[in-house]
Amino acid sequence: MIAVVRPAAFVLFAAFPASAQEPPKAPEYRIKAAFLYNFTLYTEWPPTAFDKPDSPIVLAVLGEDPFGNELDAAVRGKTVHGRAIVVRRYEQAGDVAPCHLLFLAGSQAKQLSQIQRRFSNAGPLTVAETEDFTRIGGVIRFFIEENKIRFEVNTDAALRSKLKLSSKLLHLARIVRDPDAPKDR
Repeated sequence: MIAVVRPAAFVLFAAFPASAQEPPKAPEYRIKAAFLYNFTLYTEWPPTAFDKPDSPIVLAVLGEDPFGNELDAAVRGKTVHGRAIVVRRYEQAGDVAPCHLLFLAGSQAKQLSQIQRRFSNAGPLTVAETEDFTRIGGVIRFFIEENKIRFEVNTDAALRSKLKLSSKLLHLARIVRDPDAPKDR
């Protein structure tokens, strides 16, 4: 079973027991869905990212959705800074409408560089599980270490996307920088 880091500053759902009907990865993606929700709590988007003061925060999944109903359940009835949360799913990168958090499914791995270039300055908080995601400009990458779900953050990519990530979030992450980033930042 995969455990989750539970520091006081970043409250996540505990790992729930899986029922016999759920696929084997359900507990992992239940935890990752909780992480995605929490990422929205600790991210500040530029004011231009929202049309109106009450516009929802849009979480988008691109590619084969590994979450099933877990992402919908994680955000159901919740708000972030007075904004509702909406989940949308897309099969093709060209179909993705403006969003605030974009999860790139593993099925998109071969096209990751092109997709990342398309969204790198558009402002969504990009999240994936693919090995080199943060090294090619993605903002957050999930990985498993010692049977725990962890994440790394490319702070240079966040700056390019005009996102402000809370120090509480960064404190829990492994920090990654662009290879050509100045060392004094």
